[in-house]
Amino acid sequence: MDIKSEFSDRLLEFMQQAQLTTRQLGKKIGVDNSTVCYWLRQDTDISLSNAIALAELFGCSLEYLFGRTDTLLDFEPHSPLPFYNNLKTIMKAKKISRYRMCIDLKKGHGQFNGWKSGADPRINTVHELSVYLDVTLDYLAGRER
Repeated sequence: MDIKSEFSDRLLEFMQQAQLTTRQLGKKIGVDNSTVCYWLRQDTDISLSNAIALAELFGCSLEYLFGRTDTLLDFEPHSPLPFYNNLKTIMKAKKISRYRMCIDLKKGHGQFNGWKSGADPRINTVHELSVYLDVTLDYLAGRER
């Protein structure tokens, strides 16, 4: 599954339903209209915080927004938790160390350090982590509890 393509298609559908231009959508979630154009053209990965803003705006799950389900929303969304803290909690529950995850996913410790410092992960990485941990995007983002 190509989450960039699925996301682009779903985003365009939402924009058409709401009759929003790229400029209007960008203004609603606090990004430049060129950023929305990049997403629609699949030229860049969206950050987790922007994906959450879109999911909240359109009343859907991240799973739906990225084409991982055809159900618009099947849980009561909560305010997202800090990404790194939630990731650590999930890793502990799954008994997976940071070292093991870095080896299995071929990720450097620098990414984890960045998230610990508050860096916003890109959705392609969040998707990879959610598959590895066998959780939904929304659960990993702390929207689903």
